[in-house]
Amino acid sequence: MARLPLMMALFGFTSTVAFAQDVAPRARPSGQQVMVVRMDAELKSESAVVGKAALADILVGSEVNGPWLWIPDANGWIRQSDVVPLDKAIAHFTEQTKRSPVSRSFSERGTAYVALGDLGNAVADFSKAIELDPQNLSAINDRGTTYRKLGQLKNAKADFDTVIARGVRHPGLYTNRGLVWLDMGNVEQAMVDLHVALELDQRFAPAWEASGGAREAMGDIRKAIDDYRMAVEIDPLFALAWNNRAWLLATTRDGSLRNGRQAVEFATKACELTGYQKADVVDTLAAAHAEARQFDQAIRRAKEALEIASDNQKPGIAKRLTLYEAGQPYRQTP
Repeated sequence: MARLPLMMALFGFTSTVAFAQDVAPRARPSGQQVMVVRMDAELKSESAVVGKAALADILVGSEVNGPWLWIPDANGWIRQSDVVPLDKAIAHFTEQTKRSPVSRSFSERGTAYVALGDLGNAVADFSKAIELDPQNLSAINDRGTTYRKLGQLKNAKADFDTVIARGVRHPGLYTNRGLVWLDMGNVEQAMVDLHVALELDQRFAPAWEASGGAREAMGDIRKAIDDYRMAVEIDPLFALAWNNRAWLLATTRDGSLRNGRQAVEFATKACELTGYQKADVVDTLAAAHAEARQFDQAIRRAKEALEIASDNQKPGIAKRLTLYEAGQPYRQTP
């Protein structure tokens, strides 16, 4: 299966939540961390709009020029009034709920909690938003994505079912429910939802990535690799898809599909997009180097992965490191 847990691929179906950043964060320069407090905040270079930042996006600014803050990652300026320092973000949104205790205010604070990893408080705020306005379908969807991150799959599916039953047809919503089906072990039903997502938008990269995970679960590695390829062709910044593609190219037992050179290339891309700060991704790079018979690099990267790994990740990485030290690549178990 995919090296990065599929539960990271979560997507809000409105502009209020940009969960895709969970899977493809970019390496950040040193500077002031800020959170965006306005929907679709513009980023500009001279007079041109070079991009937009979603509500609760976490950015790093490196230079102030009057009312503007320079964001190196975006190569653009954002208004300082559209952001707050990260350590003051929740206070900002809390004050907003006091000034205007309406559904949207609690939904926006929930989005901020998600960005900060405080999922329990996020669920509480989305639930409050729904209590105040049962028609706030965005809050229902966003609570579903948060439930899924918490592993509360039945609750997540119930929320997605509710939104779909109310007539919303968006590829992100069907991708969300497809991923829940996949987590539940129902691959066939997952593929049904993912097929709908791609019917709605053939260029919705997250649906292709999720389809790759479903193909893996079905044992169709060739098609899984193709689906991950489609995801990165559509969205070159999709670190999860780069990583999963590299993992299969490095570790599948099907020798006709393995390609060490490509695995190193794609795993390096995933590492660059995540700043070499995700143990699973660095572990993939180690496996890619091993498949390319570059065992010195494999050992070095595996040790780096161990340094940043969580306790549950360490045993697998350590086992693979032992193989590399013995001059052997890693192969997935059947």
